This record gives sequence, C-alpha cells and structure tokens, in this order.
Amino acid sequence: MERLFAAIAVLVTALGGSAAAQESAAVPPAERVQVSPAELERFAAVFLALQRKASEYEAQMLRVKTEEEARDVQAKMQQESVAAVAQHGWTPEEYVAVAQAIDADPALGAHTRRLIDSRQ
Repeated sequence: MERLFAAIAVLVTALGGSAAAQESAAVPPAERVQVSPAELERFAAVFLALQRKASEYEAQMLRVKTEEEARDVQAKMQQESVAAVAQHGWTPEEYVAVAQAIDADPALGAHTRRLIDSRQ
C-alpha cells in the first residue's frame, strides 16, 4: 500500500515530528484500533484529500527558487494537511492510528485499497 505510506509520511511531516505522532507510530499490535466501516469511509476521504494536497504542493515545490520559498510552501502544506484531517473530524494522530491498523491487517488493507480506488 505504497500510497498509504506516502500519505502517512505527508501527515507525519505535517505534524512536524511531534511526540504524539512518534508515539502513535510505535503502537503495539495489541493496542491498535478496531476500524469500523464508517471509519474506513472517513479514512478513504481523508486519504484522498491528503493525496490531492501532496500532488498540489509537490508541483509548487518544483517551482521554488529559494530555501525560504520551500519552507513557506512546506509550512502551508503542513497547515492544510492537518486542516484536511480535522475537517473530517479526526486528529492527525487518529488518522495515523487508523492507517496503522489498516496496514497491520492484509484483508482490511485490500478492502481499503478497493474503497480508495473506487473513489478516484
């Protein structure tokens, strides 16, 4: 689930490597969240929003000319990524926790990929 890892990386970067994000990245399997069908729908919506943001800002990063411009674009991407997650009613940490639960379960991962693919 290559795109999922990319979305997680964007979000963790958006969090600026916060302690909460680092902690959620090391959640033991026994403590992973159970993911409901409604949460999968929400995850797919957030995932696609983050994917669009990543594409948009990747194009902007290709046009920057200075490090300051790059920092500005990155800061804006971080803010908008966190806002996109919040708009769907989750914190970045909740999104990461659901993503990890999906990654930990091959059947759930396959179902999630189909759900995301059907929305594109």
